[in-house]
Amino acid sequence: MRIDEAYKALNLVQDYLPVGNSNRPGKRIQATTITIHNTDNSSPGANAAAHAKYMKGPDAQMRQVSWHYTVDDKFVYQSIPTNEKAWHTATKQGNATSIGVEICMNPELDIKKAYNRASLLAAVVAYKLGLQVPDCIVQHYDWSKKNCPRILRSTPSGWHDFLDDVVTKWRALTPVPVAEISLLETPQESDHHFN
Repeated sequence: MRIDEAYKALNLVQDYLPVGNSNRPGKRIQATTITIHNTDNSSPGANAAAHAKYMKGPDAQMRQVSWHYTVDDKFVYQSIPTNEKAWHTATKQGNATSIGVEICMNPELDIKKAYNRASLLAAVVAYKLGLQVPDCIVQHYDWSKKNCPRILRSTPSGWHDFLDDVVTKWRALTPVPVAEISLLETPQESDHHFN
């Protein structure tokens, strides 16, 4: 799949937290990992758009929580650029080196489509940042021992299957072909002499 086709399939909405929000520290990072989470919000309507909106509100700012992407079965919302720090791992090192991907778990979610979208997002982000898959894909658990991503961790071979899916998609990504551009001289131009 070409990278432009992958972006189209993601249905990516960039809805950044305002600069200056307390949960958008603005510190530059060079990510070496992508951390996978579940939102732990099983309320009806708790989709990617709702979580992006939540991060802009007072509770998220007071609690100092943020992450880069939220994924549901229809969209991916990006709340923080990939070259900026977010607070999602509960560790200094994790926040300073990792892109946070939260996968929704609202009851009306088509789970298979959401995880398919999340694995494609992980593959695309790794491709874009030049990270090696599967080594760069980690669980929130790996940073702070929190049982997260809870759904993948509780599903038999869930994490293994998710990583396999990321690897398959990452290996299939190709750049957009770029045509050679050359300036051809027309007969009229060749008659002109420039001093």
